[in-house]
Amino acid sequence: MVTPTVTDTRTRLIRVFTFLGGIYFFLYFVLPESAVTDLGMKAHHEQISNGFIVVGVMALGLGLYNIVRAHGARCVFQRPGWLNSLALLVGLCAMIGATSAQWIESMRNTAQIRAAQVLGEFATRIVEDATTPPQGRAVPPLGNRVDALMRYGNERLSIIEEHTNLSVAQGSHSAESVLVGEVRERLVATRIKLREIQQSEWTTLSDHNKGLLINLSQDVAKLSSAYSIVKRAHDSRSTTQKVYDFLYDGLFNQLGSAMFALLGVYIAAAAYRAFRVRTVESALMMSAAVIVMLGQISFGKEIYEGMPSLRQWLLEVPNSAAFRAIRLGAGVAGLMLAIRMWLSIESSSFSSERK
Repeated sequence: MVTPTVTDTRTRLIRVFTFLGGIYFFLYFVLPESAVTDLGMKAHHEQISNGFIVVGVMALGLGLYNIVRAHGARCVFQRPGWLNSLALLVGLCAMIGATSAQWIESMRNTAQIRAAQVLGEFATRIVEDATTPPQGRAVPPLGNRVDALMRYGNERLSIIEEHTNLSVAQGSHSAESVLVGEVRERLVATRIKLREIQQSEWTTLSDHNKGLLINLSQDVAKLSSAYSIVKRAHDSRSTTQKVYDFLYDGLFNQLGSAMFALLGVYIAAAAYRAFRVRTVESALMMSAAVIVMLGQISFGKEIYEGMPSLRQWLLEVPNSAAFRAIRLGAGVAGLMLAIRMWLSIESSSFSSERK
């Protein structure tokens, strides 16, 4: 059991750290930029902001833990509504698993596309180092670097060709077939450049050899662009992507649409109660709603030619003024709530006193 002394100490620590965090952002906002720079706040602001992002992520993990604990306990002890809790936990695990698998697959595909782009960067770097020797670091001989370029290039081209053949074997769509053909053309052009490089003498970087490397870099850039599109189109038909699409587009979005469709009944009932003309204010609201609805449809112009213009005026002038007042009131309320949280007035739940 936690003693009151320990609880009070914890309460004081929470209030102190809350106040220090609040005073930092308050001073950073109100002080001029010169003062913020002189105090050293500007130099460390990014690290401090990243720290608050980390705290927010930890809060997200804590919320996830609370969901699993609360609904898991309901399932274990089979309390009322435990089937709903079980469905929530199963859906949560399935969505986390599908999203993680898709993320891992996306990272792997990005690495493969990046590996193809490195080939062109390697060729460009050979030209740059041979033209302007780097200072402070040793560079391998030109022939060794070209041999490494050819080995890596042949390896990458074989992998790209394998992926392209796999995409053709699984059946490409019309748009993707064009891209596959472009990838094959770029593969042929790049292989020709590698063969020309292999047949050249690489004791020095002559104008001919420099042109070969530059052309190779350009061909690889075009090959990487076409290959990335083909690879992503091919991966969109993978099992991982299909499972993710089924869970997100097939279930999650459809359940959300069903929920909002059910809310439409309550919205219609609330509108019926709100539009019952009993006072002058309700009569004004009813009249404005009728004008807006009639101005939205073509039948409104049959009643009055200026109905769309009247509808637009209602939305831009009176409606905008009302929303500005609401936003102003919400801003003042948010400021007061922030001040109360900053001064720990809202932290009575951390106190050991019980009302």
